Amino acid sequence: MKTLFYPRLAWDGLRKNRRMVFPYILTCICMISMFYILVFLSSPKTVELLPRGGNNAVLIMTLGSYVIAVFSVIFLYYTNSFLIRRRAAEFGLYNVLGMGKGNLARILTMESLMTSAISIAAGLFLGIAFSKLAELGLVKIIGGSVSYDLRVDMACIRTTVLFYLAIFAVIWLSSIIRVGCSSTVSLLKSEKAGEKAPKANWLFGILGTVLLGTAYYIAVFFENPLDAIFWFFLAVVMVIIATYLLMIAGSVLLCRILQKNKNYYYDPRHFVSVSSMVYRMKRNGAGLASIAIISTMVLVMISSSSCLWFGTKDMIHDRYPADINISMRFYKGGLPDEERLDALRKVIDDFTAGNSAETETVLDLPYVEMTGIGEQNAVDLSNDGRDTLVVNKLREVCLIPVSDYNRETGQNVALGPEEALVYTSGFHTEGDAFELILNGHVRTFRLLESDGNKFYARNYLKNIVPKVYLIIPDLDSVLADLGETQENGQSHGSYIWRFSIDVKQSSMSKTDLAEGIITAIKTAMDKNMENDNDQEHDVVYSIMFEDRETGSAEYFSTTGSLFFIGIILSLVFILAAVLIIYYKQISEGYEDSSRFEVMRKVGMTRNEIKKSINSQLLVVFFIPLVFAGLHLIFAFPMIERILSLLGLHSNGFFIWTLISFAVFAVFYALVYKITSNVYYHIVSDAK
Repeated sequence: MKTLFYPRLAWDGLRKNRRMVFPYILTCICMISMFYILVFLSSPKTVELLPRGGNNAVLIMTLGSYVIAVFSVIFLYYTNSFLIRRRAAEFGLYNVLGMGKGNLARILTMESLMTSAISIAAGLFLGIAFSKLAELGLVKIIGGSVSYDLRVDMACIRTTVLFYLAIFAVIWLSSIIRVGCSSTVSLLKSEKAGEKAPKANWLFGILGTVLLGTAYYIAVFFENPLDAIFWFFLAVVMVIIATYLLMIAGSVLLCRILQKNKNYYYDPRHFVSVSSMVYRMKRNGAGLASIAIISTMVLVMISSSSCLWFGTKDMIHDRYPADINISMRFYKGGLPDEERLDALRKVIDDFTAGNSAETETVLDLPYVEMTGIGEQNAVDLSNDGRDTLVVNKLREVCLIPVSDYNRETGQNVALGPEEALVYTSGFHTEGDAFELILNGHVRTFRLLESDGNKFYARNYLKNIVPKVYLIIPDLDSVLADLGETQENGQSHGSYIWRFSIDVKQSSMSKTDLAEGIITAIKTAMDKNMENDNDQEHDVVYSIMFEDRETGSAEYFSTTGSLFFIGIILSLVFILAAVLIIYYKQISEGYEDSSRFEVMRKVGMTRNEIKKSINSQLLVVFFIPLVFAGLHLIFAFPMIERILSLLGLHSNGFFIWTLISFAVFAVFYALVYKITSNVYYHIVSDAK
């Protein structure tokens, strides 16, 4: 019987504290099941069901499992610390009744074994049960082959069990040390610790305001997408620190302001709630800041991943203007003349005709591309950016003859010798003049008023580096003015020919047809060079192709996986936020129960108590939602720029952000309603 004493005592402790322990176990179960599902989805058997580009999905699932792993360590440790603090008085009472620290360690050990066994067993059961559903959902999203065969991956089970056993072992050891190093008096009085009314820390408040203002400035005014990648992470760190500082310092200041407002403070609805909040606002502020940060993470993840997924078709259309997209880059020999380009076009026509392929030309554009350092009105091509750290000033310049521009757009634009049309991607020009500078040579153009034709948007010439598209009267004269010559077979600019076709009908797949065209072009180029005895006209080139069919599979795999992992991680973080809110309400309910009991004895009715509770919760509960919305508003421009680097240039992000915030706000209000009822029952049922 003695051997069952500690297990029975541990079980009774868990059962009597089920209001706190059950949500913790439920959280452990959800974390374990989510982790198993993501490890399962990154297993080799799942890869076999995925389409081309499925490796991207596996990589994203693997990264998602790492995120949940790290979050599990942090959040489960944090939650267990709260439980130990709440039950410290219980352990102190056991100590007073004669139990030593060794006996308490046995109780904690049995409790840890019970909670970990229940959590791992139930978590694996749910993970295995829902893993097939998750697999079907992922395969359906990214367009893979559906298989209804049920399977259990023992390697995934082993990884999950070992990882969470390690977490529970660390949590158990931490609990043993925390209780063992505490005196009986500190255990008994742990609930009363930290009840000295804090003072408003103006230094924290000012520092938080400065950090938040700086982060918002970075998010709004750094327009270069390359800058956005680096500064975004710095801004995120600053926002997190600022939120904690402002919540801790600002919440205390808010209570002081409310107390000084006599009409508000000396109202029965507010008196008890405000006076009780003052004493715990330092701890309360940290909890509110955690809720605000997690809420912001959820909103950013779900809105950006949704926008990427639903904007995939637009991204594919922008990235691949046609079914087959060929790009030839010439490093020696200059831009091929029309005679050689006509020969290459004939090679393509002959190959497609020989394979019963009916095609339509979408893009046929030769141009020169150079890289330099620039501002709004000039680009210095002497430095291509490889020897400088001024990344935000990198510019790519595309020089396009007006004859080719007219052919591609169907217009009849006429340009004078010093005139040019300009289109930009990623930045804006100022004034009506633009300069190109190369090794002391300067060519100045008078910019004509743009006709509004987004030439660069019609044909895929986009890049993460801001670009300038100059439509010039004559390519040879401009290059001569810039002193652009070939020395030792090298030139400063890259001579490029882009050729894109749509395939209406073909006996081959589009990918095989594209590979065949590339082989035919290489064969023709090599044959021409063998027949050309003039070494000065040798051509050094590279050729690449992209077909929409393969690219679409990779895009859908990537964006679909990001959308899927965004949903999974959002659910995990929402669960964490709900648990923080729930424990916050329980903790404050127990702390406030004695105060409301006193107020009942002096005549406060249950209805007045409920109004007071609503007043208190409304003051602090929706502050995190307001902060999350504010963070999202200022993060919007920077996230939009980062999405543009991934190829998303639509305006749908704003709509999805609004939808995400509206749905989350409704959910947040429901959580408020449920947890406020828990708080009310704790307070009203206290004796």
